[in-house]
Amino acid sequence: MTEFINYKVDLMLKDGTKSTGIITHVDPQQITLGNAIQSFNPQETISNLKVMSTQIADLKVVQLPPNFNKDSQSSSNKKKSKKSSQAQAQAQSNAVEDDAIVFARGGTPKSINYGNSRSNTPRIRSKALHSSAGSIDWGNEESDAKSAAGTDFDFEANLAMFDKKSVFADFQRKDNINQSDRLVGHNKLEYVNKSKKKEKYDIDEMVLDKHRIDNWENIGTTNTSHSETPVMQSNMFGGGPHKDSNVRLIRSDNLNPIALASPVQLLEIERLSTETYGITPSIMTETCATNLSQLIMNKMLGGTSRLSNKQNHNLPPLVLLLIGSARCGSRAFATGRQLTNHGVRVLAFVINNEDLDSELTKQWKLFENSGGKIIIKNLHELLDIINHQLDTPVELIIDALQGYDDHLEDIFYTQEDQVTLTNLMKWCNESQQQNKIMSLDIPSGIDGGSGTLSDDSLKLNCRWCISMGLPLSGLILAYKNGHMDSSDVLHYLIDVGIPNKVYSSKGNLRKFDKFWYCAESNIKLEITFD
Repeated sequence: MTEFINYKVDLMLKDGTKSTGIITHVDPQQITLGNAIQSFNPQETISNLKVMSTQIADLKVVQLPPNFNKDSQSSSNKKKSKKSSQAQAQAQSNAVEDDAIVFARGGTPKSINYGNSRSNTPRIRSKALHSSAGSIDWGNEESDAKSAAGTDFDFEANLAMFDKKSVFADFQRKDNINQSDRLVGHNKLEYVNKSKKKEKYDIDEMVLDKHRIDNWENIGTTNTSHSETPVMQSNMFGGGPHKDSNVRLIRSDNLNPIALASPVQLLEIERLSTETYGITPSIMTETCATNLSQLIMNKMLGGTSRLSNKQNHNLPPLVLLLIGSARCGSRAFATGRQLTNHGVRVLAFVINNEDLDSELTKQWKLFENSGGKIIIKNLHELLDIINHQLDTPVELIIDALQGYDDHLEDIFYTQEDQVTLTNLMKWCNESQQQNKIMSLDIPSGIDGGSGTLSDDSLKLNCRWCISMGLPLSGLILAYKNGHMDSSDVLHYLIDVGIPNKVYSSKGNLRKFDKFWYCAESNIKLEITFD
């Protein structure tokens, strides 16, 4: 610090004040300022102000000494003259000295000892050592650095020079941010006693709630009348007709073709299963529900990593059933019951609850007894529940409105049911729901035998198409007519428990005897165009 004598400086102190003056004396403990002025009392001038070194936070030079420029110029002139005289003396010495004398000197240069050095290798004596003792030897800096490198660094002494408490106290003093504005302030409990720090927390504090609650338990069967809902724009799509193409359904694992059944043939197969082999519609319904629910849970709802995680704080996934046809409706109810037993929320919407089939009525009751919820006719209530009363979105919509053995106009024949059906299909075909639809047998609106549409506004655009037992020939015709797009639909074939011996019992069914279910309960199919 002695090089700052006669400098006018500003001393920033740790208590926030400032002292301005000319440095007159410096020692390791304190600095003495002449003609000093303090920031908290600027009117008073102190002739000699002593400031302790531990109180100083920063030093700023305000004015250089008056003779600074003259001293620097004279010093530079002295250095220049000294260098020129040394150069002349060296030149004279080189001119007088004979080459033979130089050669006769020892060939090994003298070495110097650098003290506690890491290397004992002899070093050539620097030319700077020949300079006079009174001059500044800039060339000796390298040797000084190497000499210092061999000494031990005193960590303890250097750490003692750092006053950590005063530094953090200075940080705290300059910190003007409100505690509530900090990010950590949002994670603190309200109304906590500030005088006593809380060490133990209750089991429900500082954790996510595992039991989120919405209005699911209050949803039940209602017979309210239909309320008009706004007509929504449909998003009908098609892949274009393929009338000249040979369309086939093949297995995705081995690319073998799958035989297709007409609606009449599939009805005959199911009738023979019941009358000849005792496999009743109830048995086929339960078999289909078991295999289809496993496919849904593993492929569409996340599988065991999601459904088996008991620590998952999110609400269970939500599945919507659209019930219409007796055969498809029974299997949809049974599938929903299986999903409910595995922790999935299942909500069913029934447009027409008159003239119900006995099997459909039975599965309806079993579905409700297992925890499923049913809404009847009122589409406005259904949309209100989905959009406002439940805290989980619909992840899957199972289309069981038609099936292969019915037509929509035969099931929903009243004017009220047709309006509800039209609005329901328009809602399902919106972009938010379109990629969530799974149709059973064939997409509703398409004839299972001919693959044609009776009404262009009444067709569901599904993401998955599930063939139960055997795939229908109407699927291929629907692709040829341009009512389905192979790039948008995934096909699966589900085992419903039809005995293999049924296929060999009649001549017109022998083509199906080539295909049996082996270790699989469901098979993925693909559409090919030749």
